[in-house]
Amino acid sequence: MEPSVIEQILDELLPSFEELETQSGAILQFLKDKGIATDEGLAPYVEQARSASAVRWRAARLRINRVLTPAFKMAEKTAEEERSESTTKAADRTSGATQEQPSGKEQREQEDIKQPKNTARTNKDAAPTVEKNSKKENITDHPEKGAA
Repeated sequence: MEPSVIEQILDELLPSFEELETQSGAILQFLKDKGIATDEGLAPYVEQARSASAVRWRAARLRINRVLTPAFKMAEKTAEEERSESTTKAADRTSGATQEQPSGKEQREQEDIKQPKNTARTNKDAAPTVEKNSKKENITDHPEKGAA
């Protein structure tokens, strides 16, 4: 769960608790100062209020837990996924640095394997070669003929 959500919940609840504590403290002090009640006279009422309050607060805790539990589970799951991703990335970086790089010869062999060789020549491919050779021969033949 995000800290901002928790802060927001506490910001909503704490002022209410502060107000209730102030009121109950003021009433208790007023009763004592006026002589209406003593600590011994108030003890059974305080105990009864404590019991009723405990039941209400137990129910409130259960409701709050029921509301917040899915959020906590979601936050834990997200944190766990982030940890596993960072662990995987760290392992990839580590394994990538320790892998041996192939030598130049091995790398060329791997590239040759990836790209199939086209050893078969077609007549179309052979024809320009023949023409080039015949022209070259003609070019070289002419100077000889002219020189002779």
